[in-house]
Amino acid sequence: MRLLVAAGGSGGHVYPALAVLEELQRMGELSAAAWVGTEKGIERKILSRFPWIDFYPLPCRGLDRSRPWSWPGSVWANLTSLVQAVQILRKFHPDVVLGMGGYPALAPLLAAALLRIPRAIHEQNAYMGLANRFLSLLADRVFLSFPKTGGVPVRRKVVVTGNPVRREFLTQGTGSKAQELLIVGGSQGSRALVEATLRAAGALAQLGGLRVRMQVGNAADPDWVKRRLEEAGLSDARVEKYVDRMAEALSQARLVIARAGATTVAELAATGRPAILIPWAGAAGDHQTDNAQAIAKEGGCVLVPEHKLKEMDLGKLILKLWMDEERLRRMAQAVQRVARPQAARAVAQELLALAKGSR
Repeated sequence: MRLLVAAGGSGGHVYPALAVLEELQRMGELSAAAWVGTEKGIERKILSRFPWIDFYPLPCRGLDRSRPWSWPGSVWANLTSLVQAVQILRKFHPDVVLGMGGYPALAPLLAAALLRIPRAIHEQNAYMGLANRFLSLLADRVFLSFPKTGGVPVRRKVVVTGNPVRREFLTQGTGSKAQELLIVGGSQGSRALVEATLRAAGALAQLGGLRVRMQVGNAADPDWVKRRLEEAGLSDARVEKYVDRMAEALSQARLVIARAGATTVAELAATGRPAILIPWAGAAGDHQTDNAQAIAKEGGCVLVPEHKLKEMDLGKLILKLWMDEERLRRMAQAVQRVARPQAARAVAQELLALAKGSR
């Protein structure tokens, strides 16, 4: 099968699509792969490690709701992207086009509809985003991560597959001496998590053997954060802009503090890592809270609303969990009950059926 993926903007859109492509490869069903994204998005950097995927950048842009004067430029960029997407599809001749949400998926899925190429979308979050709500009207299949996903306009096309994670998360295992506190704020980083960690650093320094590993994205300078942690007594802290080997990082984590993006939730479930989840309050439809609740109701995480982060003692909460071995074990077991380890295969099989049905 020749598959074209349309995804970008964040790792949460990119990594599930990679999991599907790799699964199709493993099944011996992928003859060619292409990817449409943005020139400056994180997808370009990630895909540079996968030379077998042809990458096509588009000038598409999202609508910035805080800057309405920029909308005419965004509309023009997206119209230009649609013309280019039609040309890309005619050149690549995909059997199926798979959109993973976000504005980079709009032009390729619209082009696929115009050219009558089978098309599917995947919604990673527990509440469907605006782009996917529109594209679901044009899609032949709508894949969902959560059975009770909100905001889905058309239910008759829905297949609940779970959120695909790459196989390395399913096979990594947990380090026998996992003693790291892993703090991740999503691919773009989180200033709120950086500040909360710095406030908690003094308390964390009291724990012998604890090592902090922190991913800050664009939220802060890694060297500056590392100096602040060292000043608080955490001399062995590891601070990075981006964690390339997340499966390995999770395997070494005794406890994780993170946002509640859908891919983060799926990776925590796949690896069985207990977590403190702090959903991003600015997420559309508050979908990160819904994502976190899918784990919290099973007992697999502690959910902390962002508005409570400044007033609470995060260090005290971390210390309480860190020293409660039995609770961490129960949380690890609970979060694994949410996992859907066959999600990538489920999506791959649906795409194959969609491609065969069009021939």
